[in-house]
Amino acid sequence: MTQNFIKIKTSKIRNYIIDTTAKVGCYAPVMGAMEAYNGLDGEQVLKSRAAAALIDVFAARLYTKTADYLSKRFNTDIKERNLKGWALDTLAMVGTYTPVYTGILTVAGANTSQISSSLLMGAGIAAATSHPFRKYALIPWRKFWGYKKD
Repeated sequence: MTQNFIKIKTSKIRNYIIDTTAKVGCYAPVMGAMEAYNGLDGEQVLKSRAAAALIDVFAARLYTKTADYLSKRFNTDIKERNLKGWALDTLAMVGTYTPVYTGILTVAGANTSQISSSLLMGAGIAAATSHPFRKYALIPWRKFWGYKKD
């Protein structure tokens, strides 16, 4: 019994690491560039990206589990290219990250104008990239590292 518990715990921790590294690795450069474009200075961008990496330990997993749940609930296959799958992935990303990202930018010292423009652009980036991220980055990353559903 204890051995099974340890296997389950290890699998869940491994899945957290897999999902978090995929999300941070793909989005840190994109979001950092967008923040610089919106007027955040280098120190603010570094604070924002460091905070995002720490928060993604929880938020990335919440996003990926939400997206997995929505795909299963609404019967969409990530391998297919369809509007419903794209909309569900976008909903999972925007719904998970808008409140989190607002806090990150506030802590990083962004002003109201920078926060507003970054949130709008962030939602646009999420709409454009959330489905391709899951299909071309997350799923292959999970497969490479031996992700097991939990």
